Amino acid sequence: MAARRRPADRLPGIDRGSATFEGAIALGIAFLLLTLVAQVGLAAVARNAAEGAVAAAARRAARPGTDLAAESDRLVEVLSATVPGARDTIAVQVRRTAAAGSAEAGFRWEPPGPLWMRLDIRVAAEAPLVQPP
Repeated sequence: MAARRRPADRLPGIDRGSATFEGAIALGIAFLLLTLVAQVGLAAVARNAAEGAVAAAARRAARPGTDLAAESDRLVEVLSATVPGARDTIAVQVRRTAAAGSAEAGFRWEPPGPLWMRLDIRVAAEAPLVQPP
């Protein structure tokens, strides 16, 4: 009995549905990698937004006469509005020393979409104390 030979220009197993199966696996892997890349990008956006909000709170805390409790409340509101995924776990501290105003914030970030990982993001900033002229 002679062996069945295939032309060299055809994919192996294409007549049995092998290419369809391999294509579905490749699409699944590409989808998983795409969601991972999107979540890493959103984590960078969340950290960048938190750094901006905390730096602004530190600058406001460095002004004389600033109500630090109101600044803490304002920082929580700003972070919950601007940082996607940080909702109920925001902890902030705004204080002023003799030389500077400082602000710290920490929260657990949960990405939108499938929940693969939770990140604890902590941000701190300091600004020199403003002296009136």
